[in-house]
Amino acid sequence: MNARKSLLPPRSGRPTLELATLVVRYPAARGRVFLRGGTAPFDWETNAAPVTVDGDVSVFRVPVSSGTVEVKPIREDGRWAFGRNLVLAARDKVELTPAFEHETGRLHGWRDVDAGLGAPIRMRYFLPPGYEEHDGARYPTLYCLDGQALFSDGSDPYGIWNLDHVLDDLWALGVVDELVVVALDTSHDRLGRLGPSPDAHYGGGGGERFLAALADTVVPLVDRELRTRDAAVERAILGASMGGLFSLFAAWRRADRFGAAIGLSSSFWWADRWMVREVSTTPCPSPRPTIYLDSGATASTLSEDANLRDGQHHTRAMLRALVDHGYLPGEDLHVLAFPGQPHAAGAWSARVAVPLQLLFPTVG
Repeated sequence: MNARKSLLPPRSGRPTLELATLVVRYPAARGRVFLRGGTAPFDWETNAAPVTVDGDVSVFRVPVSSGTVEVKPIREDGRWAFGRNLVLAARDKVELTPAFEHETGRLHGWRDVDAGLGAPIRMRYFLPPGYEEHDGARYPTLYCLDGQALFSDGSDPYGIWNLDHVLDDLWALGVVDELVVVALDTSHDRLGRLGPSPDAHYGGGGGERFLAALADTVVPLVDRELRTRDAAVERAILGASMGGLFSLFAAWRRADRFGAAIGLSSSFWWADRWMVREVSTTPCPSPRPTIYLDSGATASTLSEDANLRDGQHHTRAMLRALVDHGYLPGEDLHVLAFPGQPHAAGAWSARVAVPLQLLFPTVG
């Protein structure tokens, strides 16, 4: 009879000492970075120096005898890095770009941009916490439609997303890359600008002109003014409802500008499913943009409230059209449903963290 092997670790009088590696990237000109922690040889009162320093890169080796240890960077002037303590286990390798001067992102004021549409495009920036400190860094960009409803200082009658709070929480957790948000106010002539084709009942159809204004005037302006990464793959566009419809339209038609599209509760019903037919009958962009789509879905199959159905069946039709082009769900295409969530700003605020983590993940 074979002996049954024990699932318990072997006993030892002395725990095995292993190392975790922490790589901290911080401008040397702003001050040296040290480490404090809760397990010897670190403590919360004494600065521990890195084992190597190469320009702006400091490398720390953290002994871990068992379980996990908590550590946190501190600058030589006594300022702690913002965000949660780092929890490290043996053989972890974590890269960190800390911020010591701003805990949260910063909102800039509204401004008008003349892009040849008759009425200006109103926009504002939301910059990540480390933007000013890491003055040599460049950032991906997220263009957001319905900017008048995005941030906690908004007053849109249809509700607000609190996107600034969502991003601040994700950055504090270290699960999303720092990025620049360009918020676009689309309250003026919303259906006209966001509708890619006229709808028999609602009109609209100025999406082509609005897209050209964004791609050829706004994007170059942003790239001149801010330290952005100017490749299309580093630029995404996000919207909900009509904004979700336009986001996919923008990435499909101008993949040279927008390498990813995020559409929450997208209005794919518009103009008798015009966008579904557009995707089905036109060549796929090359390289093809990464796409995230979602919808709410009524909890009851008997519900006739379109607000609760949230166009889930139209989103599924778009899924099929994209798969026919070779899109791979789970890789360059993500299509999700959220039962019980209605077509409303509160629902979008509750789940926008999902596409942000899928498209802008922090690996370190």
